Amino acid sequence: MTYIIGNLALILAAGWLFRRFGIVGEGSEKSFNQYLYYLALPALIIVKIADTPLGGLGWKFLLANTLPLAVVMGLAWALWKAGKIDWRLGRLLIIVSAMGNTVYLGFPVAAMRLGEQAIGYAAIATSVQNIFIFTFGFALMTLVCERDCPPSRFMRLIGRNVVLWSSVAGLLLSAAGLRLPELLHKVLSDLGKTTLPLSVFTIGVSLYGKKVAHNLPRIALVSGLKLLALPLFYLLTAGASGFSGFVPKVAFIEMVMPVAVLNYVIALEFDFDADLVSQSILFSTLAFFPLLYLYDWAMLRFL
Repeated sequence: MTYIIGNLALILAAGWLFRRFGIVGEGSEKSFNQYLYYLALPALIIVKIADTPLGGLGWKFLLANTLPLAVVMGLAWALWKAGKIDWRLGRLLIIVSAMGNTVYLGFPVAAMRLGEQAIGYAAIATSVQNIFIFTFGFALMTLVCERDCPPSRFMRLIGRNVVLWSSVAGLLLSAAGLRLPELLHKVLSDLGKTTLPLSVFTIGVSLYGKKVAHNLPRIALVSGLKLLALPLFYLLTAGASGFSGFVPKVAFIEMVMPVAVLNYVIALEFDFDADLVSQSILFSTLAFFPLLYLYDWAMLRFL
């Protein structure tokens, strides 16, 4: 695990240093992100899911990848209902504490820890989690409202979620037992191979200039739900349902990821506190690396 953390930290640090010393300019992460989000990641996801057998991914898999999310979202709703937080923070918590960096960081960690064959199952777990967040989560979010609330625009956000739609395409190919043409499979595979190191490098670039100067109690609340409560509920769900083995380990790695960069886009769409989201991304990402030792122990001990 130390080797994996060192590998990730060095690539992430390289991205930060390249931005710090102007080797890549301001806004360069946007170009990297567009390449990853609209081309490399969809290519990787389609190929890996299409090549991954869906047999054995039954109700236990679905339960473990949805119930923990529902519980954490329910906790956020309960905090608002009890008057402990305002409606803006309540809406933010429901989505941000559930949506982890399952692709940019989750895929590399899963591949390094469990092998390249883990990426297909990681992509399937991510697609299930995303579908749940973009349906149940956004529906629950609309119930958190006081007086004048901005309209929900999640249909537009779903339409632009390339990761979600490429996951659906891969699932349809796998379920139908169809094979991609050899040339197309080769091209998509080669594009996909650029994803893992570049995604971590891009995170490093995007972290430059971000600070955790205030909002510490709120940042701690977001990060605590994402990094501690969600993994705990996953382990409890998996243990209660007897869900163990290789696939549960892959899904657990996806579940423990820090706050996703995509949440910043969602914050702008839904009038969340964008500064709080940005600070939570930074804090949870930095806290994630030492917590990897705990996650790895829990994965081997309970799954």
